[in-house]
Amino acid sequence: MRTINKRILSALLAAVMLMLTLTACGKDKPDYEKLKTDIVGIWCDINGPEYFENDGNPYYQLYEFTSGGVLAYHTITPEIAQYVDVNYTLRDDFLDVDGAMCKVSVENDVLSMKNDSGTTQLRRMSMEEVCNFGVVYLDSDNYQKQLEYTDFFKTNWPGATAAETDPAAAETEAAESAEGSETAAE
Repeated sequence: MRTINKRILSALLAAVMLMLTLTACGKDKPDYEKLKTDIVGIWCDINGPEYFENDGNPYYQLYEFTSGGVLAYHTITPEIAQYVDVNYTLRDDFLDVDGAMCKVSVENDVLSMKNDSGTTQLRRMSMEEVCNFGVVYLDSDNYQKQLEYTDFFKTNWPGATAAETDPAAAETEAAESAEGSETAAE
């Protein structure tokens, strides 16, 4: 009888140990659903937006991951901002960008991508930086937020004129300007 009790006790102890081991392993595993939301946003080189030159013309390269699985490469020049988009998917902690795979993680607003050729680190851009570079979000979840921020940013920028902040003031200013032109012409 004692042998049976010892076997049952041993089996229970083994089951408890297995449950503790599985629970501990589960805590070490990153939350991949969280990674899917953490990666969404506009990113630049860890040291700031990357500066390039093409035939003496400066441009910057920014990267936007959308919640819909699109990675857009924004190219910003003094004249225009353009983008080229490709598809991406996340599989566990691997990022697949049109067949090119790398291990990816996001920690403290730093996106690290590691593959055979090395590690690339990007930092999340603030909404102010994004607006200053004239980037328009492709991600519909963030597009309205950017429009609201841009409006707030323009109306609260130091030195913003009444015409920029109040449409009625803009009409009055335009009318006064027109009257002044007519008077000067006479």
